[in-house]
Amino acid sequence: MRMKLGSAVLNLLRLRGARRELPLVTAARPARADIEPTTVCNFRCPHCPTTGGVPGFVRRHMSLPEFTSVLDQLPTVYRIKLVGLGEPLLNPDFFAMVREAARRRVRVLTTTNGSLLDKERRRELLTCGLTHLNVSVDAARPETHARLRPGSNLEQIGGELAALIRERGRQRRPVVRVWHVIQRESVSELPDLVARCAEWGVDALLCTAKLTNFGLASLEEVVAERRALAEDLGRVLPEARRRAAAAGLEFRCPEAPPPPRKPEDGRPCRWPWSRTFIAVTGEVFPCPYARGPDGMALGRVLPDAGAKDSDEAEDFSSFSSVWNGEPMQDLRARIRDRRNPAFCRACYPGWTPI
Repeated sequence: MRMKLGSAVLNLLRLRGARRELPLVTAARPARADIEPTTVCNFRCPHCPTTGGVPGFVRRHMSLPEFTSVLDQLPTVYRIKLVGLGEPLLNPDFFAMVREAARRRVRVLTTTNGSLLDKERRRELLTCGLTHLNVSVDAARPETHARLRPGSNLEQIGGELAALIRERGRQRRPVVRVWHVIQRESVSELPDLVARCAEWGVDALLCTAKLTNFGLASLEEVVAERRALAEDLGRVLPEARRRAAAAGLEFRCPEAPPPPRKPEDGRPCRWPWSRTFIAVTGEVFPCPYARGPDGMALGRVLPDAGAKDSDEAEDFSSFSSVWNGEPMQDLRARIRDRRNPAFCRACYPGWTPI
């Protein structure tokens, strides 16, 4: 059940104080959460961490009862991202999950690879209560896109995406955006991607720098790649911005990938005080990037479906106990003292994530 208005306001006030004071134990609870609906995918993208082999990775869907149980434990959350390492639309319970969250007045965002936007799913996307839909497109040319996202067909994705926009008509929801990961292999195509997005009629084109494979790449490799990417991006960004302005397309793109940042610089990451990530298995992580080889599971809020006996299966806790448990307190102390865990480099390599 959702919190009463007074309780929600009180929690937001507590969150503001927690983000400022960074206590090890906090009365505030998360306002946002990333919940992973599936780890099953029909693509084998080379930049995806599942392709490189995340330790302990299993392919499965989260069931609707499991999702409902997670929501029951997160009464303060007003927005969730139904996203993780898989393709959300492959989960047969996906639309029921969105409807359940919407019934609780929780805003829902998801990111899809765009390969499953057939007529039936488009109808569901327009009626289930979804507020934001991001469609991942990593190149403007079909051959480049197929190379970066094996199994994809850019012309199919674009055609069905344009159909979704037409069928949405005058509706305001969901907001439909293209999510683009800037990579050296496709950065030269950015101006053409702007033109394609305008042609499809999407609401915005959002760009982000390529992240590391959850810490699998070395710091030196990532720094070198980002410096080269910054130079490539600088050559094409002015033209991309010009085309976006001419088309009236909302276009968000960093001037360059985030610069090197030492752990002692800037403010500490606020995720451990205000947000959470719950994997398909029910494991609670500090953030989506904390499940790699240097990751840190803080606890489990669902029974272990892969457990060999009933005792193991029942080895889980409530989210409230995990939120202020010893592992979380230790993490908060490290983040607050600028002693960032190794997995933080998957967000901003070797630097403090802001």
